[in-house]
Amino acid sequence: MKVTNVWAHRFGDKILHQAKELDEIINGLKSIKVPICKGFKRPPFDVKQGLLNKMIDFIFVNNEWKSQPYIDTRIPRESSQKGDFAIITEDDIKIFVEVEFGNIASSFRDLYKFNLAYSLDTYHCGIFILPVKNLARRIDTIQSFEGAKKLITEARNFINLPLILIGIDSDPDTELNLLEIKDDINYWKTYKESDFEKFILEHKNLLFTDI
Repeated sequence: MKVTNVWAHRFGDKILHQAKELDEIINGLKSIKVPICKGFKRPPFDVKQGLLNKMIDFIFVNNEWKSQPYIDTRIPRESSQKGDFAIITEDDIKIFVEVEFGNIASSFRDLYKFNLAYSLDTYHCGIFILPVKNLARRIDTIQSFEGAKKLITEARNFINLPLILIGIDSDPDTELNLLEIKDDINYWKTYKESDFEKFILEHKNLLFTDI
């Protein structure tokens, strides 16, 4: 996978400029081989999104980020909203992460969560990971990095948490053809998300370039 864009909102880059945790995640994203399977959906949708989601989960958990963290970390907790990942850096910076492969409505929910983290004063910075247009059009009718950046730029006075937006993409050098692992298109059409974790453990040397 390629990391093609990194963009900061409200000086998120200044807050995280020495955070090794950010570098670890960017390098982890770059190690992912985007899983593709031509024919399991109608063209141009050839990216196996469910597997890609689990691969990104694997990268974060492998780097000791907390999965499905509460946004409200106070005691007692008043909100049950959760995000995708979180960590407290060595410098005590609290980072909250959303990875988005959904539509524009899903992006608005993510931005609400970032604002909630700001309002509750539970996190110092957010990271928002999205596909750029080139990759997004191969997954589904979903929000892209470019679209999210435009939303945030237009509503910058209403989105208060400092953010880092990361745009991810793919090309033939950073892809893995799943049919080379199992040459059965019907198998990939019916492959269940619950099977992905086992699949990743069994084939991680193929799915990642550096694990």
